[in-house]
Amino acid sequence: MTDVKPSCLEGIDANGTDSESAVERTGAKPAEMVRFTATPEKNGATVESENASQLDQATLMATRPNGGWKAWLQVACGFSLMFNTYGLINTFGIYQNYYTEQFRFDPSRASLIGGLQSFLLFFANGAAGPLYDAGYTRLLVVTGTILIVFGTMMQSLCTEYWQFILAESLCIGFGGGLTSFLSPTVLSTYFTTLYPLAQGIAASGAGVGGIILPIVYRELEPKIGFPWTVRVIGFILLATLLLPVLFLQPRMIPGAGRKFIDKTAFTDWPFVVFLCGNFIYLLGAFTPFFYVEVYAVQNKIASADLGFYIISTMNAASAIGRILPNFVSSYIGPFNMLLLSSISTFVFAFAFEGAHNVASLIVVSAFYGGVTGLFFALQPVVVIGLCPDPKLIGTRVGIALGFISFAVLASNPIAGAIQSRGGFVGVWLWAGVTTAVGTGVMSVSRLMKTKSNFFMKV
Repeated sequence: MTDVKPSCLEGIDANGTDSESAVERTGAKPAEMVRFTATPEKNGATVESENASQLDQATLMATRPNGGWKAWLQVACGFSLMFNTYGLINTFGIYQNYYTEQFRFDPSRASLIGGLQSFLLFFANGAAGPLYDAGYTRLLVVTGTILIVFGTMMQSLCTEYWQFILAESLCIGFGGGLTSFLSPTVLSTYFTTLYPLAQGIAASGAGVGGIILPIVYRELEPKIGFPWTVRVIGFILLATLLLPVLFLQPRMIPGAGRKFIDKTAFTDWPFVVFLCGNFIYLLGAFTPFFYVEVYAVQNKIASADLGFYIISTMNAASAIGRILPNFVSSYIGPFNMLLLSSISTFVFAFAFEGAHNVASLIVVSAFYGGVTGLFFALQPVVVIGLCPDPKLIGTRVGIALGFISFAVLASNPIAGAIQSRGGFVGVWLWAGVTTAVGTGVMSVSRLMKTKSNFFMKV
């Protein structure tokens, strides 16, 4: 299989040569070229270089360690960030039930709280990406941590709808948006061939958070009440976020005068087509996570308690799916692996229509959680692989996540409208069709990138 080696993933320097050529030019071994120290720049963001002025970012990318204690410490930081952003958002279903039962919020208004939170988690990446490229990593982590923890603590005091919008939707959503993209971007500066695996391990934090936090809520809320249960969750978030606050450290040289928008992205057609396919895919990919519990209970397939643990099963499978398949993604290519996961997504989305008993529903849910987990882990890896300039990684990832945020915002209301008219058959068909069409569009992007070579590793 022929390899495609984008500069951002394989360490090509500004002159189009690889790391060995960089060594020949300088007469130094990689360890001698870049002797990393912590040099504070711009609000605490670090530049790991002894002579940063003599190195460009491409040379740093060409000498990535692809392992070592510091690199794997960044993976732990990324795991924490995913746990406290996407993992936290995965808990909203239990909050929605409480809001409709205890505060008598209309279900559509209650779902808007979580919908806005998810939207901002993606949309705020568009503003945060250029700040990362400019060297403000520490500012992003600290500000995001404060907003997430503060918003959670304020959520415990809320009693009115507008208060939940401010605390949970705006505060937590925006705080998550400042930090959620940092895991794939920072890890791309440390890893080469192990990057998909490292990102998969970090991304599994979202699945683990989606398991642990709902169980904490379910066990504590009947005993100590809603306010103190939310505060306990807030303290868990604070404790786990201290890890990236203290140790997250990208290997990068901040760019001066970074433009807020990379205009070249809009004429990079493989990138544009890939984002369009992502958008369509995400219109339906989250739908089963929102509706499988309701489907199981309303159709008397499972009790309310078992329905809750079906969601936990999906999140557990999602965590596993983000890690195990990535052991082979470096051999067949992350883009190829992503397409395999998206094909499997629409197969299992259609399979929900045939799941009419507990056993079949659990099996389909687990497989669906696993393949979508793999997709979400590889999505930023592919975006970074399509980036032509390592200095624009944060901006490109921000553009991508900001764009698809509108698909996330529209997904749940569209599925709700379909469910009210066409029942759950319509919901599963919507999930299957959108993920299938999105897969087709992303396949076109891959063919554009490889010039129609079907056997190329990319």
